[in-house]
Amino acid sequence: MRRPLCVLCAGLLGAQIAAIFLPQTVFWPFAAFFVCLSLAAGVACRPARGGAIVLLAGAVVGLALLARTQNELEKLNQRYAGRLVQLSACVEQIDAYGDGRVSALLRVEQAEGEAVEFRCQCNDLPACSVGDLIRAEFWLEVPARADRLDYYADGLAFSAEYESGFVVAGQDDSFRTRAYRWQQALSGAVRRFLDEDTGGVLAAMVVGDRGHLSSELNASYRAAGLSHVLVVSGMHATILCGGLFAGRASATRPRKLWRSRLRSVASAGMAILLVGITGFTPSVLRAGISIWIGALGVWLFAPADALTSLAIAGLWITLPNSYAVCDVGFELSFAAVLGTLAGAEVVRRSRAARMKRQALRKNRPQPSTLRQWRGRIAGVVWESACISVCASAATFPVLVLRGMSTSLYALVSSVAVLWMVQPILLLGIGAAITGLLPFLRPLQMVFSFGAGLLVWLLNGWARWVETWPGAQIYFETGYAAFLCLVLIGLCLLAYHWRVRLRLALPVILLVASVGILTGNALERDIIKVTLVGSSTAPSVVLTQNGQAVVLYRGGTSGQTAVENRLARDGVEQIALVVDLRLSPETPCTLEAEQSLTVADMADYNTEKYRCGGIGVEVFRTHAGCGVRLMAGGRSLVAVSGDFELARPVHGDVLLASASAPDAFTWDEVLTLREDCSWMTEAGEAWLDQTLSLRPGGGWRLS
Repeated sequence: MRRPLCVLCAGLLGAQIAAIFLPQTVFWPFAAFFVCLSLAAGVACRPARGGAIVLLAGAVVGLALLARTQNELEKLNQRYAGRLVQLSACVEQIDAYGDGRVSALLRVEQAEGEAVEFRCQCNDLPACSVGDLIRAEFWLEVPARADRLDYYADGLAFSAEYESGFVVAGQDDSFRTRAYRWQQALSGAVRRFLDEDTGGVLAAMVVGDRGHLSSELNASYRAAGLSHVLVVSGMHATILCGGLFAGRASATRPRKLWRSRLRSVASAGMAILLVGITGFTPSVLRAGISIWIGALGVWLFAPADALTSLAIAGLWITLPNSYAVCDVGFELSFAAVLGTLAGAEVVRRSRAARMKRQALRKNRPQPSTLRQWRGRIAGVVWESACISVCASAATFPVLVLRGMSTSLYALVSSVAVLWMVQPILLLGIGAAITGLLPFLRPLQMVFSFGAGLLVWLLNGWARWVETWPGAQIYFETGYAAFLCLVLIGLCLLAYHWRVRLRLALPVILLVASVGILTGNALERDIIKVTLVGSSTAPSVVLTQNGQAVVLYRGGTSGQTAVENRLARDGVEQIALVVDLRLSPETPCTLEAEQSLTVADMADYNTEKYRCGGIGVEVFRTHAGCGVRLMAGGRSLVAVSGDFELARPVHGDVLLASASAPDAFTWDEVLTLREDCSWMTEAGEAWLDQTLSLRPGGGWRLS
């Protein structure tokens, strides 16, 4: 059996993904069917017997590791969830700054004086810096259901709310903290002579510092299908660690072993540095592990296999935390690598077939120089397009199944501007390194302006493509799964029947185009209602045809959650923002055509708005406010504060929060938690968080 580690990894990761995402009532019948199918394949086909056994073994190991991770989280929840706890922690990451407040990721070292090891997210902490050792009292909660998988995928056990007693006790001196300081120093050097947009993009590409990247430019890159360029990934690691230390060999000058080993050590060292500087993100960690395996192969006289290296990286990343398979970056990175390898194989086979045809026609006259150059250019374009198509096709299921928008122009962008990435990275590295030495400042200016010119062209392309129609499309998850299965089935049939690429590719692209257009038509005019942010005070996002209405309940994490939801749904414009806070400490910074702050309304006053197919009515009382939304022939109601009416008003759906909805009656509930006091008193508990409304009637809770 070839590549047993790949088969083991497929079974392990597949079992973990199925167990996490599928309901238990679906997972166990599916698992039984999978076991029976694997055993039947092993019995019926003798060559497949070993693969079936390894696949089942991988699935068993994956489920065992997942059970271990879940058991560890359950123990932590029993000890600390829903309690006020004195924590000693190290600040690992700063996500956002407010007025003297920060949103921070904490690595907890002590809880109530006892040595522990877990991480948590606090979205409202007094100002501090990465590497600070702090002590304070926190209220720890299990992450909200909507964000739980994202928290667990990042290794975060709790959502922490700061209470009191904040003290900076010292400074951490670990490799992670030092790497962060190096990242900030290199980022400052890269941005020194460039404007904000150009410097922000270059810093994100070279050292992974996305703190200076504007949301407007980030949206442009996403619409152009180039968002992967702004994330340090395997492509960047290959260029930095492979390109810088690659040696050349020929028949007359063979590569010496000691030089190869020296280069392998240098590549492995650069990979370690790159992983640390970029914050141990899954995509870079996966690439780093592959580079380390390749370096080890040089010393052991065993060249590394790309698929086996990918499998080892997957096992290594998910070994300490089985929920790492839920990280979108992890999934996109692995899918892109598989697609790239498939594209490279297609290019290799087409090149071999072309050389075979040329060998059969060796008696023909030599083509002209112009024709040779035209053939070389066509070959480069074909190679780039083929790899881009395969990589885009591999990442497409991940994007649509995870509820993210995708771009129709990813292929065009890849062929047009992806060649710029390597010179941008090399010039950016030159600017970063020379910027650390004052006497090399003139040389740094040369590197900076060279990289800045290419980034300026890249930014211009992204902004231009963003204006094209259909730059971002969003799919309903069920339809996306069906379309992906159809396309995968067509690819397997074409491979099995050995259909020529020139015939198979147009058919597959035609089916994909028809499926995308059909899905876009089916989703038109549908109103999607989603609760995001804190489980106690969730914001409400209503989207329809690229526009949105937001009921905002505040908080740094709340605004971040709203922005992430809008980006996932491909929203181009916010029509209305209603700030439901009665005493806002900080203003809402979401940009919208219209905005309403409830705190500025007079008591017992009503405001009405109409945004496309969504009607909004806000009524303010002395101690609270109520909102009624009319969408898709349904009424949706929400409250903030202590809102009371002379008699209850009926609504079809309650958009729940911690505030008691005594002023309303309802048929269905959207909520992120089940332990609110008014729920307990009524004996009610719903866990729906998303509602889809069709314009002609009909709805679906999920």
